[in-house]
Amino acid sequence: MTDQATQVRHIASPTILLGSGTYFDFGNPEAAELTIEDVAYSLSFQSRFTGHCVSRRTGKRVFYPISQHCVVMAGHAKPGHKVAALLHEVGEVTCGDMSAPLKSQCPDYKRIEKRCEAAGLVRFGVTMADPAYIKHLDLRMLATEQRDIMPTRGETWGMLNGIKPFEVEIFPWENPHNAAEIFLETYYALRRAGE
Repeated sequence: MTDQATQVRHIASPTILLGSGTYFDFGNPEAAELTIEDVAYSLSFQSRFTGHCVSRRTGKRVFYPISQHCVVMAGHAKPGHKVAALLHEVGEVTCGDMSAPLKSQCPDYKRIEKRCEAAGLVRFGVTMADPAYIKHLDLRMLATEQRDIMPTRGETWGMLNGIKPFEVEIFPWENPHNAAEIFLETYYALRRAGE
């Protein structure tokens, strides 16, 4: 056996290489060495709504990073839930962002994403103390995003019936590097504050 052959990483299940240089094993996400930088940059380089965002102000297409969705949501969360709100999309760091209508047709994907999400939350010491509250915040964010960055024609999506958007308008950050830095600053500020 050659030296090169002995250096090959042998893992039975599918893996991906993360930006931090570590491998993420989908068969064992609990053992992943996911970093907060992996989270920040992955979520900052992925757009919400599979990239189909349009500013209501300009009528032009915009890049709206998932990390911004998380930071804004954390800003609306009550104390004790801010880090959970910030990291509620941690499953998308390794699984990618699949649109909800398609996700509803892919139960295996949903199962894998939920396991990756749970592993990520444990990795960062986050307990989802009130999942219903986080889900409600996420729906309010969705209602706000529909109003501000989706090219709807006045319709309301079924899951948003009775859901009130936040008053503050969303202006997409667009620059993924800046979005990652803001995500990281938010994370560390919340940790320093004891969230």
